[in-house]
Amino acid sequence: MNINRVMSMEPNKLARLSCLFEKAVDNNAQFLEKRELDELYNEFINDGRDMMKSKMVVFPLEIKRSAS
Repeated sequence: MNINRVMSMEPNKLARLSCLFEKAVDNNAQFLEKRELDELYNEFINDGRDMMKSKMVVFPLEIKRSAS
């Protein structure tokens, strides 16, 4: 898998995410910064997942399979 293809978050957003994370770790983040951090973190986590979901094979759970 090509990591550059999966990670498409803009560099300025990654830098902002890093900055806000550091502030949160130091307990210096304001309320709005914490909300922004939450939104950027969710975007970071979900980045590339749509592409990965389309390649997943899902097996139905309701079908019972037997060897006989």
